[in-house]
Amino acid sequence: MREQTDSSAQAQDTLTETTDVLVKALRALGQAGHPDAASRLAAKAWWALRGARPREAERVNGAMHYLARLPAEPGALPTEAPTTEPTTKLTNKEEA
Repeated sequence: MREQTDSSAQAQDTLTETTDVLVKALRALGQAGHPDAASRLAAKAWWALRGARPREAERVNGAMHYLARLPAEPGALPTEAPTTEPTTKLTNKEEA
């Protein structure tokens, strides 16, 4: 029975370490300018972990919150329309 307990503890340690690597990779992907892609991957990981491994799922959830605060990917469509008009207007001379 001791071997089974050690095996379970080792599996938990492995999952914890793997979650560490996953969270770091997700954050790095977001910092590299791809927070939306990182968020989608994090959501899939959270979904897979949420029932059986809630502690690891919570760590991935924290990464998703971090990613949500990063600027959007270049070229991504805005989620909301701008609320104000641009304050600068080009003159005919500047347009040419």
